[in-house]
Amino acid sequence: MARFEGKTVEQAKAAAAIQLGCTVDKLTFKLIQAPKKGWLGLFRKPAIIEATKPTTLSVIKSDHKPVQTPLKPSSRDEVETVQSLTDKEREQLENKRHYEANLAKMKTESLALVDYLIDVFKQLGVEVQPQITQQTVHDLKIDLTTAEPGKVVGYHGRRLNAMEIVATTFLIYRGVKDPQVWLNVGDYRERRKRALTKLGQQSVTRVIASHQAVFLDPMPARERKFLHQMLEKEPLVKTYSHGREPHRSIVIAPK
Repeated sequence: MARFEGKTVEQAKAAAAIQLGCTVDKLTFKLIQAPKKGWLGLFRKPAIIEATKPTTLSVIKSDHKPVQTPLKPSSRDEVETVQSLTDKEREQLENKRHYEANLAKMKTESLALVDYLIDVFKQLGVEVQPQITQQTVHDLKIDLTTAEPGKVVGYHGRRLNAMEIVATTFLIYRGVKDPQVWLNVGDYRERRKRALTKLGQQSVTRVIASHQAVFLDPMPARERKFLHQMLEKEPLVKTYSHGREPHRSIVIAPK
C-alpha cells in the first residue's frame, strides 16, 4: 500500500489517483495523518494517506526451484574492500557519508527556507527578496533585499535577530543538523559591528576614568561574544555577561 501526501486530504487523493492511473472513486484510502496549518508555516504537517486500487491476481503453481543468483564480482569486491578497512578508515568513510548527506539536506531545505522567509515577511506586511550568499553543512548566510530595511532590521537589529532564530528553528524542524542562519540587510551587520567597536572603546575609556563598571544595553549572544573577544586583551578592564535572555547584557568593569 503506497503513501501519498498533499496540503489537504483531497490533494493527497488526487495525487494517488494520478500516480496509480485510475479515478479517485476506484481507490481505497486510509488516513495516516490529518493536515495541520502550524504557526507562521512552522510545524505545518501535510495530509498523508495510504491508497490502493483493486487488482485481480492469479496464482500459478510452479515446480521450478528458485535459482540462487551468485554475488556479482563488483558487489563482492565492494564487500571485501569494506571488510579490509581499518576501524579508523571505516569511521572516516562513515563521517564522509554523514557530511555529504547533511550538506545535501542543507541545500534542499535552504531553498524551502527562502520561500518561507518570503511568505513570513509578506504576512508581516514587508516584501523581501532573500539571496543565499554562503552555504556550508551547518551555516547559512542570506541577504535580504527590501525597500523597507528599517521594518526588517528593527531597533538595534532586534527584528532581524528574532527572524534568525525563527529561520534556524525552521531548518531544525526540517531535519538539518545543528544549523545556524545569518541574515543581513544591505551592509547592516558591518555597520553594527563598527558601532559595537566604537561602543566598546568608549566604554573602556569611561571605566578607566571613573573606576566604575559600565552596564551596556541588552544584546544578542553574537554581539556579546564580539565585545568579549574585542576587550579580552584590555589590561585595565574585564567583561562579563549579566542577566537572563532576552535581557542579558555585558558589564565592563575595572580589574
